[in-house]
Amino acid sequence: MALTMKAWMKSSLVLGLIGGLLAGCSGGGSGEQAEGENSRGNITSTIYDRGSVPSGMGTIEDNMWSKWINENGPANVKYTAVPRWESQSKLNVLFASGSAPDLIFEFGTPVRNTLFNQKQLMPLDELIENSSVEYKALMEKYPQLKKAGIKSDGKLYEVGRMNEVFPLVSFFIREDWLEKLNLEVPTNEEEMLAVAKAFTENDPDGNGVDDTYGIGGFQFGDTAGLFRYMYNANFVNMEDGEVVVGPNHLKEATSFKRALYEAGVVDKDLLTDKDGAKAKQDFLNGKIGMYAAMTSDYTGFAAKELDTLMQNVPEAKLKVIPLPSTSVGQYTMVWNNPVQMTAAINARAKNPEAAMQYIDFLTKTENGRTFKNGFEGTHYTLNDQGCPRILDEEKYKQEVSWAGDYAMLYSRLEEGKCGYTEMLFSEEIPSQKEGLRLFKEAREVYMTDLPVGEGVTHSEHMPQLPKELQVKFTNVNTAINDIYTRSIIGGSKYTVEQAAIDAQKQWEQGGGSEIEAWYKDWWSKEKDNVLVWEDFYEIYEQQQADFEKSE
Repeated sequence: MALTMKAWMKSSLVLGLIGGLLAGCSGGGSGEQAEGENSRGNITSTIYDRGSVPSGMGTIEDNMWSKWINENGPANVKYTAVPRWESQSKLNVLFASGSAPDLIFEFGTPVRNTLFNQKQLMPLDELIENSSVEYKALMEKYPQLKKAGIKSDGKLYEVGRMNEVFPLVSFFIREDWLEKLNLEVPTNEEEMLAVAKAFTENDPDGNGVDDTYGIGGFQFGDTAGLFRYMYNANFVNMEDGEVVVGPNHLKEATSFKRALYEAGVVDKDLLTDKDGAKAKQDFLNGKIGMYAAMTSDYTGFAAKELDTLMQNVPEAKLKVIPLPSTSVGQYTMVWNNPVQMTAAINARAKNPEAAMQYIDFLTKTENGRTFKNGFEGTHYTLNDQGCPRILDEEKYKQEVSWAGDYAMLYSRLEEGKCGYTEMLFSEEIPSQKEGLRLFKEAREVYMTDLPVGEGVTHSEHMPQLPKELQVKFTNVNTAINDIYTRSIIGGSKYTVEQAAIDAQKQWEQGGGSEIEAWYKDWWSKEKDNVLVWEDFYEIYEQQQADFEKSE
């Protein structure tokens, strides 16, 4: 029977007294050693504040999970909340005032790079070698973690986790519309435009009303990225083993957008749909034939967007399709970053050994699994395959769903088959079953050896420009994109050809040559230390082989 709180405190007091007597009897030297072994370091740590802690659960700094960590972890941790989308400014204030925590958890590579450039971070090579068990072992198993954590001075400053590799975005087409209109999946620009016109003009939903569009809004929202990936239209690209810097392929991508716009296959109000919300709603209401959606969380996509579409339009059937080939080649969709750096230690941390013990605690698979699923019997049970399934959605939402940022060092696939996305779908739910089908389809379609249309590497592995150049780059990037946007709707008054001339002038006047020189210098010095898409594809193949072995 469970002890009452009073009884528990009394028994703890008695055990403590007995422990003290035993320690005293063992002699002074042994007593000092026992005291040292039982002492817990005091450390401070950031934690993201997303405003998602439910009413009655405390704050993100003080709640059931922070208490559980302090009861079960190796150190006493005091948390400092950092607004998720304002972390740069918050950390600037904390470091400037000398009150920055010992441990900095931060997804943003530019933010961590800035702290390194300011010499605010501690090199970790010796600390890991001498004080770590769990993270040291993980880094030995995955040397890519070390490669990703090393900075320009050759020392290791960041720790992180291994993630599953899968497509981050999926390009969907209404397969039921293709079948109704006797059309094939488009494989190039010309075919894509023809299919978009048919979807717009030939009443694919059969309601007798002119209310469908061939493709979702391509200037804002998730579909905007589609054309960047289709054309590899990035300011920093790779050609023949060398970086090419500038408004690469933006002219070609814009020419095709303009052709779609002039053909009337997109909503004419696309430029006012600043966040893509209207296009998304049109897609979910069954009025758009081709649409790119963020699917970094495929189970979440299935539970929300896909479930909504299936309820609104029961006859809708989606198909994931490859990116059509273009005038500049064929590319594949962007992938998840498998080697993700997430944390660093303050150079002025008073007890770095305790911070490393805490890093080890968070690295342990069983602890990461707890933050993700909660407690067995309380929040989840195990299904026939031994994988967690939520017992009560409301209880899980109230007590567990918001705790994910405590698990920023959790390498999910270390728990075996149950960590893979494929195992997370609840197939008894129709939208989840359909989501699993589409997830497998996306993996087959996009996880290929085609070049990924996001330039040199995943954005999280790109370097940080010096502050002055970063300001110039941000300004010139915005200006050039505005120029090309105007040319989409410019008609004869403002052509894409004129936009390309103006964009090049803007690039030259806005510091383009300085930006180009910096990136080329970085690549010449660091190319052997940069993880690129080929490395990620090797990791993907290994992960899939491990999954097949675990079945």
